[in-house]
Amino acid sequence: MKKSLTAVLAIGASFGVLAACGTETDSGSEETVITVGTEATYPPFTYKDKGEITGYDIDVLNEAAERAGYTVEYEPMDFKGLVPALDAERIDMIANQMSITPEREEKYAFSDTYAVSGAQVIVASDNEDIKGIDDLDGKVVGSTQGSVYAQMAEEAGAEVKFYKGANQVLQDLQVGRLDAALNDRLFILTELEKTGYDVKAVGDVFNKSEAGYMTRQDSDVLDQLNEALAEMKEDGTMAEIGDKYFGEDISQ
Repeated sequence: MKKSLTAVLAIGASFGVLAACGTETDSGSEETVITVGTEATYPPFTYKDKGEITGYDIDVLNEAAERAGYTVEYEPMDFKGLVPALDAERIDMIANQMSITPEREEKYAFSDTYAVSGAQVIVASDNEDIKGIDDLDGKVVGSTQGSVYAQMAEEAGAEVKFYKGANQVLQDLQVGRLDAALNDRLFILTELEKTGYDVKAVGDVFNKSEAGYMTRQDSDVLDQLNEALAEMKEDGTMAEIGDKYFGEDISQ
């Protein structure tokens, strides 16, 4: 796998970056810089390790961007701020396990799929009443604002309480301030045990979802990025990255 792409972590409150702007390199050629918004608190997809943003979503994007000839600059922010930042053209793309939904596709463009998963219910370890999504009617469910899991919970009849991140949800779930939470089955598979919270996953996986890198409709970077993603699937690089984080290829 190629390792030469430098993912620059932009520090500070200013977002003064032109959308997918071109900058001149030392050789005089022009490179395309993509400013990417990410939560960086959602392992194993996007998180910080020794101050550097990493994770499955990041590794895939870095490799695809390098192959496409793009340079990536990351802007970490709260999940609820990602879409507004994209709308305001402070970032060019979101890399944060954004599910490709018909509602989002009405306004935004997506790369080809790089992760396939589904949702699962999480409850406190001593909860024996909730056994799956059908038991959430009338219950209080924690979620991050703007998450597709909030919509799933509401459709199941639950009252949704919003939090800044997954750790805050799990903390309140553990102490009984919430009845349940919903999250990605891959997050549950790899990270739930590591959190140390006294919670468990219950029921079957439901609502199969596909994640893509999300841009504005007028973005001109997706064609080349999609070519790189297809190449990565073909030559096994995508499967290699999936195996690193999940022990399996999660791209299809």
